[in-house]
Amino acid sequence: MKVQKVLVEDKPYPLYILLDKNFEVVEPVKKFIKYLDNTGKAPNTIKTYSYHLKLFYQFMSQQRIELDDLQFEELANFVGWLRNPTGDVKVIDLKPKKAKREETSVNSILNAVISFLEYLNRTEDFKAIEMSKEVRGRSFKGFLHHINKGKSYKKNVLKLRVKKKLVKALEHEQVIVILNACHTKRDKLLIMLMYEGGLRIGEVLSLRIEDISTWDNKIYITPRDHNENGAYIKLKKERTIDVSKELMGLYTDYLVHEYGEDLEHDYIFINLKNTYFGHPLKYQSVLDLIRRLVKRTGITFTAHMLRHTHATELIRNGWDAAYVQKRLGHAHVQTTIDTYVHLSDQDMKNEYKKYLRGREHINEITKRSN
Repeated sequence: MKVQKVLVEDKPYPLYILLDKNFEVVEPVKKFIKYLDNTGKAPNTIKTYSYHLKLFYQFMSQQRIELDDLQFEELANFVGWLRNPTGDVKVIDLKPKKAKREETSVNSILNAVISFLEYLNRTEDFKAIEMSKEVRGRSFKGFLHHINKGKSYKKNVLKLRVKKKLVKALEHEQVIVILNACHTKRDKLLIMLMYEGGLRIGEVLSLRIEDISTWDNKIYITPRDHNENGAYIKLKKERTIDVSKELMGLYTDYLVHEYGEDLEHDYIFINLKNTYFGHPLKYQSVLDLIRRLVKRTGITFTAHMLRHTHATELIRNGWDAAYVQKRLGHAHVQTTIDTYVHLSDQDMKNEYKKYLRGREHINEITKRSN
């Protein structure tokens, strides 16, 4: 099976179709992709769903089952297959093996498949499979809990329990080492925007000259229907980021010394190589830059770790989660709380030291009494 990118005449971005082993279009997936596009899903989301559904069809092919034959048991087997893909999911191996995919990845794939099946249930002659159970009461009581008290809600019984992980953040000194290892002003500016602004790669690559307000040190994250370099802004929501005058000075320095003249576009980040000079920078170029910086510095990090570092520093400096949510562009404040409002062993140690300093006068009184 193959996911094929296709260009549509009236759309500035590509769509995707799924081809079976005979290179024929899988019609149910084609209709679903069209539905996602019509309802405003981001191109990157559509691409991801296409590859998730490819896995689902590969599983059905191995198990020699069709959509109409699907039962709850097959979906449960699919979850197991995602964790440990084999030709036969019923094979039992007593030796423990590391799962191919983590729980979060399996849940993402499963969500795409469930959305696909729910779409078919609404539009096709397809019998729905009950994948949820009625649950009464919640461990977390929301703001309007008193209104829904006693009411049941649906819970996906196939969803895997995700292990709680602390996000990885860099130390301030490590960020300085990484910045000093950048060979161009462009690279340093790019790293600084992901660190000081908490921007995602797509948000950085989407920036245009008109999005930068140098006189009041503001950056406007502006969603657009299409970017030449394939960059997209998650959630398609506008937001404004305040940055330091030092970062804005670095931006001005980059425009003066490295940015091209008479370009046919106004993307801020461009390719600096002679062959492709002036072309808007793409995702892969940023990933290659980070790989080079990891090799130069010996510090293992990712683009998202720079964003995590920024958010963690804000929380540790007393920022309310609601402000951090707005700055990072999260859809829900609970996402910010679940991701960043955590206490590491070092945090606990630092707070205990503050506690001890606060009671020094009590210790002095105790000594005098003795």
